[in-house]
Amino acid sequence: MTKEKKPLSSLPQLLGGKIKSHRNRLGWTQATLAELIGVDVETISRIERGVTVPSVLKLEQIAVALDLPLAELLRSSSALAQDQSAEILNWVQRLPENDRHFVFETMQPLCKHLGNK
Repeated sequence: MTKEKKPLSSLPQLLGGKIKSHRNRLGWTQATLAELIGVDVETISRIERGVTVPSVLKLEQIAVALDLPLAELLRSSSALAQDQSAEILNWVQRLPENDRHFVFETMQPLCKHLGNK
């Protein structure tokens, strides 16, 4: 039995959690997703727990099965500030103007406060 190495980043856990969240949103079991992409259930379990990072090709199959753009799946799983900013921008752009203004007015003092810690 080989000892599993600790990941160098939080990407595996974030990505696995995002996959699980989208799978659950669709009402699918791990077995359903596994069948759609041609892997066993344990592989899906390991991906969702962040133990295994799928290959780019397998990740693309997962994104297609979940009806998500691959870039969105990766960006929403990233701990990088620029990816998180892009994700927030994506959310805010979908809002009506008055709601975007509310978000701006709420976030600006919050970010200033947190930046002064």
